[in-house]
Amino acid sequence: MRITFRMLSRGPLRNIFNSLERLTELQVQAGSNKRFQVPSDDPVSVMKVMGYKALLKQNENFANNVVDAGMYIDTIDSTLRSVKDLLDSAKAIALEQRSATATAETRRVASIEIKGMISDVKDLLNIKFNGKYIFGGHRTQIEPFQEIGGAIRYQGDEGSVKFRVGPRRRIDVTIPGSRFLSMGEEYVDNSITMSPDVTSDTLLSDLNNGDGVRAGRFQITDGDGNTAVIDTTGATTVRDVLDRINHSVPPLNLIAGVTSSGDAIAIQSMGSGEITVTDLDGGSAAADLGIAKTSSGGLIVGDQLNPVLSENTKLMNVDSLKGIILHGINVNINGGSYHVDFINPSYVQTVKDMLDRIMEAVPGLNAQINETRDGIVLSSEIPFSVGDSGSWSTATDLGLDGEAISHGPYSLFGTLESLENALVSNDPEALDDIIGEIDGVAKHLLEIVAEVGARGKEVEIVTNRLEDDRTKLQRNLSSIEEIDLSDVLTRLSQAQVVYQAALKTASQIYQLSLLNFS
Repeated sequence: MRITFRMLSRGPLRNIFNSLERLTELQVQAGSNKRFQVPSDDPVSVMKVMGYKALLKQNENFANNVVDAGMYIDTIDSTLRSVKDLLDSAKAIALEQRSATATAETRRVASIEIKGMISDVKDLLNIKFNGKYIFGGHRTQIEPFQEIGGAIRYQGDEGSVKFRVGPRRRIDVTIPGSRFLSMGEEYVDNSITMSPDVTSDTLLSDLNNGDGVRAGRFQITDGDGNTAVIDTTGATTVRDVLDRINHSVPPLNLIAGVTSSGDAIAIQSMGSGEITVTDLDGGSAAADLGIAKTSSGGLIVGDQLNPVLSENTKLMNVDSLKGIILHGINVNINGGSYHVDFINPSYVQTVKDMLDRIMEAVPGLNAQINETRDGIVLSSEIPFSVGDSGSWSTATDLGLDGEAISHGPYSLFGTLESLENALVSNDPEALDDIIGEIDGVAKHLLEIVAEVGARGKEVEIVTNRLEDDRTKLQRNLSSIEEIDLSDVLTRLSQAQVVYQAALKTASQIYQLSLLNFS
């Protein structure tokens, strides 16, 4: 067979072209870090890459929505907390103006402050985010709360703006202002008035209807002319004050204690002459203790100290419960009947013991000291009734026997406007009911805050899930689209060797002549 030069050279040329093509392909991959440059390189992988990139884009859109949702929710949360602070201030004003020291003029001035608070609440709830009102429901371009005819009126709807944060998941990012118009209903059962005695363990802060005793110094002069200065700084109980008087330096010829009627402090001279107690430094500690006076017949009987009920108050020291044994009560609520046993496993000793025993036995029922701290109150969001247990009259003795009274629903602006009107009209009796309404509004507002907080938690969970999904998608995309650089560099080095070998082989063939065959 005759082998021509063309036949001899065709193989090396083909090897050169193939090795060069492979070398070029690997060089492009190393430079771009991609397995393929055009769809025709690997159509199947290209389709997979397109799918993953679409999912990553969708993930990015959801993540952006979650960020916006979180900002909406944070704005709502801070706004509602500011409204709650204003409610607390309004309640403080109502309590202050309900007192006997308030006058028509102080109430008129307070009404101006409440009017300002109403305007502040309106401004807070008319807040915008990204150019949209967040408390107007779906009507995001209309100011939701407007003053019409001298009262605040809601102009939004009951809808809620939702953000899509997943293929089948949405999050509510707004609260419709209608939620502040009807703020729940509460059923309440108040006990009889419970006035505790003054005892050595009574907290100074509980005296004078809860106004307490201001720390300070006062001077006591006994009938023998001895004088001592008593400093109440750091004292927390009535016992602390009595001990400082009875163990004064220099010692005084007298003895201090609580009156037998349990309503005041008494100081008895142990010698002749009268006792004088005087506040020093412009303070009022002795006056607050009811003893800033001169004795008569060697005896100072202080003014009534009117302590309020506390959780630590012993039931045996409550006037209306003296001589009464608390056996138990029956509570009917939510279709069930529950027995509260005050004797077993141990007899209740304090107000806290009684309240805890009730709440442990009856689900859905709250028991606490009332707002004026002169009794207890049972409350629930559903109707309930309280009755005596067996032949015992404990429910009757406590004043709890009967159906709970419905209060509400409450309106945020309606309650504040009622407070303003009561102050303007100098109607202190109306303030008690309004204070209860404020409590109802505040309670419901806190429920909304808790709901918003739950949404915030949901945002955190979705954020973490989207981040995990993004990481997985990027990992899968990289496994298909990107090269293993170390492997490509190794193969590139090998391809360079092959290419150089092909060139060398070809050069040797192309250098052949007739002289090589002579």
